[in-house]
Amino acid sequence: MKNYIIAVIAILCSFLCADIASPDTWTQKDDFGGTAGIARYNAVGFSIGTKGYVGTGWTGSVRGKDFWEYDSALNTWTQKADFGGTGRLAAVGFAIAGKGYVGTGYDGSYTKDFWEYDPGANTWTPKADFGGTARHSAACFVIGSKGYVGTGYDGSSYTKDFWEYDPILNIWTQKANLEFPYWGWGRAYAVGFSIGSKGYVGTGLNQTYYTTFQDFWEYNPATDVWTIKASLPEGSRYDAVGFSIGSRGYIGMGYLVTDSSVFYKDFWEYDPGTDAWTQKTDFGNTARQAAVGFTIAGKGYVGTGWNGSSYTKDFWEYDSGLDMVPDQFTLTDQTDVELSTVITSNTITVAGLGAAAIISITGGEYSTDGGATFTGADGLVNNGNTVIIRQTSSANYSIKTDATLTIGGVSDAFSVTTKAAPADLTPDPFTFTDQTDVDLSTTVTSNTITVTGITSATPISITGGTYSVNNGAYTSTDGLVNNNDTVTVQLNSSNSYSSTTSAVLIIGGVSDTFSVTTLAEDDSNCFIATAAFGSPMAKQVNILRQFRDRYLLTNAFGRRFVSWYYRNGPVAANFIKDKPLAKAAVRIALYPLIGFSFLLIAGYLPFMMGGLLVFSLCLFRPRPGKSSDT
Repeated sequence: MKNYIIAVIAILCSFLCADIASPDTWTQKDDFGGTAGIARYNAVGFSIGTKGYVGTGWTGSVRGKDFWEYDSALNTWTQKADFGGTGRLAAVGFAIAGKGYVGTGYDGSYTKDFWEYDPGANTWTPKADFGGTARHSAACFVIGSKGYVGTGYDGSSYTKDFWEYDPILNIWTQKANLEFPYWGWGRAYAVGFSIGSKGYVGTGLNQTYYTTFQDFWEYNPATDVWTIKASLPEGSRYDAVGFSIGSRGYIGMGYLVTDSSVFYKDFWEYDPGTDAWTQKTDFGNTARQAAVGFTIAGKGYVGTGWNGSSYTKDFWEYDSGLDMVPDQFTLTDQTDVELSTVITSNTITVAGLGAAAIISITGGEYSTDGGATFTGADGLVNNGNTVIIRQTSSANYSIKTDATLTIGGVSDAFSVTTKAAPADLTPDPFTFTDQTDVDLSTTVTSNTITVTGITSATPISITGGTYSVNNGAYTSTDGLVNNNDTVTVQLNSSNSYSSTTSAVLIIGGVSDTFSVTTLAEDDSNCFIATAAFGSPMAKQVNILRQFRDRYLLTNAFGRRFVSWYYRNGPVAANFIKDKPLAKAAVRIALYPLIGFSFLLIAGYLPFMMGGLLVFSLCLFRPRPGKSSDT
């Protein structure tokens, strides 16, 4: 009976414990790249959401640029688009706000290019080059919405400069150096990670001084200060691997150059609250250097590397056993917000925690459990706490700013985007060139103006004429114009001498007037008659002038004739003015027109025409014939 009870308990435990992960354990996962993956070391890795990404590195024969995605839920690898730069090893990689970033490294030369990976589009985009010298084997970490890269070897020295990358502005800003105390040495092959709002870098190599480090440093971006912390307890080393889970950091493995080279497989946990290290279970496979490591949903992942005899591709999951990683939370982005305004997020509820976890924020402030006090300082939250955050929107239009909240290593960015600039409907001033001495009753077209200074379609209208946009049909109907459209105006000149007509064009409240003035009346315009009769005051000239004004200029045909005469009359007048016989002939030729004009002006022409009609009837009336019997 006793054996039966033991058996039942064992069976129940097997079911109850099957899905409960053991703390501080390593579990082997599918090899890097599955069956198609190639063993390598000095690759680059980072995680986005529930996916990990590994690529580049040295395979023993080539510098890789292939890139792979690891699905932690399915334990599968999928090859993605090759890295956008050259194949290389010893680059750096990190992820911010759903995008991956890879740069620097060694491709046969030292590099400083930097690339952004979009997992949704599976594309690489070049970004601003790293701010320091080209190098390999730098260290990196992420705090909030900024990436930090520094140290490394640039071909001439082991560097100590550190740089901050802003992916929104795509700029690098130099920060405080990380240098070994007293001697100011730089280093390469260090390991880096972040916990909350602080960054951490440790270990590394400076071969110039035959030094391998085991020191450990904390970086505060708020003060731009590095503070030395407790050193890694056992074994200086370089090419180690590191990551953070919740409020703890982890460093392990690596290599030490001594009289007999040492490869490590030990693993250590760092607690920033106590500034203390605790040794954890050794890495699950052979000791090695230059592996990749990252965190997905509270689990650490380590793989690839060089174990002293071969390049590796095995891949392992580390369960720390800590219940300080909450469920993923979501902050709802806001758009079209007012400028320079404090914007508050939606409320999130912390879930999935079994113990207090660190809460931190960059780019804003947070408040817990509905408290009126907001803070930017690190703190602790428990399961069930509510959190809201706030930030001040940009002072400029159409600018996105981020406040990134991190709880136990799980982050989300609260993005606010200011509204677009209001449409500018007021164009730059424009000018039409007025015209003078134009012919009477003529359609006149203005110079062309180009509309500038507006950002949206703007009303256009006209009085006293018509307009055309971009050489289209002329119209007087109100319409719309856009920036860089061209406009011309048309109007009809007056049918009187020395008269001005105007058209006023209005665009978005800005206007200009296009004016045309007809030519002045000039008695000498009766050029031929004046030359023939010797004076512009001659009665014959006056009669012709009245005929012009009263009759020719009152109809379109007559006006066209007068315009033609004004263009050609001066030539004929100049020809006859000193030729008596020619003047006499012209006078004879003009008298019928003068007589006709006089009768028309005096009102006698109708009577004369009636008399001529009666005379013609009388003249042509048939005469009576003779009688036939006469």
